[in-house]
Amino acid sequence: MSVTNALIRRGTELAVTHMQSDDPERYRPNGGLLALFAITIVLLSLVLWTIEYTYGMVIATLAAVEDTNPDIYVRITSDPADPTKPSNEEDPELVSATPPKPITGKLRTTLKHLRSRAGFSSRFRGIGMFIAYNLALGFLSSFFPVSAYLYQFFVQSAGSLLLATWQMAWVHIVISEPSPKRFYQRIPSFKTWIKIAPAAALQDILTAAAFFIPMAIAKFAGWLDVSHDEEVLPLVVFYRVMGVTLVPAILALLISLPARVIFIRVAASMLPEEDETIVPFDRSFGGKVSPAITGGSGKIGLMDAWTTFDWPARVRFVKVILKTFAMEVAFGIFAMLVLGAQVFWIVKTAKPVDSDAPGMQMSWT
Repeated sequence: MSVTNALIRRGTELAVTHMQSDDPERYRPNGGLLALFAITIVLLSLVLWTIEYTYGMVIATLAAVEDTNPDIYVRITSDPADPTKPSNEEDPELVSATPPKPITGKLRTTLKHLRSRAGFSSRFRGIGMFIAYNLALGFLSSFFPVSAYLYQFFVQSAGSLLLATWQMAWVHIVISEPSPKRFYQRIPSFKTWIKIAPAAALQDILTAAAFFIPMAIAKFAGWLDVSHDEEVLPLVVFYRVMGVTLVPAILALLISLPARVIFIRVAASMLPEEDETIVPFDRSFGGKVSPAITGGSGKIGLMDAWTTFDWPARVRFVKVILKTFAMEVAFGIFAMLVLGAQVFWIVKTAKPVDSDAPGMQMSWT
């Protein structure tokens, strides 16, 4: 979300800088087309967010915790009443001889499994906790209304770290069977914060640093300054700024993936005993987790969280991320075509008006 906010803010600055002129020609665009444009942006944004949340967050989280070769697994069937029922009862030998396939091996099978266990809305499981977390993070950030990238790094990192147990609650909701508890009742006590804080710091601080520190360097070097580029074509400046922004974004993504997996697995190791997992999941992580009731830590360590994440599981997780990215790119191209056509339509139908005339006016350069 920090990366998205930075890109939107930079794009807005570019638009404001290059849509102004000393002697602009006044036009009045069609109000209905402007309303249609705004509605289209909202709808396209919702679809893009749905792709990211369902596939890039929910399914990716399940892929990060599912066992590759579980002793007990859930078979995917077309019978939503009993998803553990073998698909071919007449040939038990064939069923027992067939090795179980991970549920998260395919996006379609994962969604099918989620629908059979938690209904159609399962693709949005944890949405209440997600919204509450982001509202709380926004509230904390509002106390420090700064725009400098280094300040944003500290504010975002500190806010996310303070809300580590809220992130942990979201993981618990996603990986467990439906519960009668409200989402806020799933938030662990503050005592648990000490246990999850190291994993949260690894995820939030490293990811924020990978993006905001390079952006701060680019800002200091003047690579993001567009105020003196009046003789350069707006499109050239836009591509230049987006190119500079893209490098920190990719760096943050690459660093965030292993850190995100570690956080998810550490949080999953502290799933309450009364909560059943929705995918096959070894709570002991191969014996690496010592129960708190016996005097152990009750969680997995950071290094163990990564080393117990075997290669087949890593491949599944990366495939989910790549498939999600491919869907977002494809939809992004479609969205740009749709919005570009609407902008062209708005410009072509705009009528010139007297600069002194009342009413809504817009400047085109």
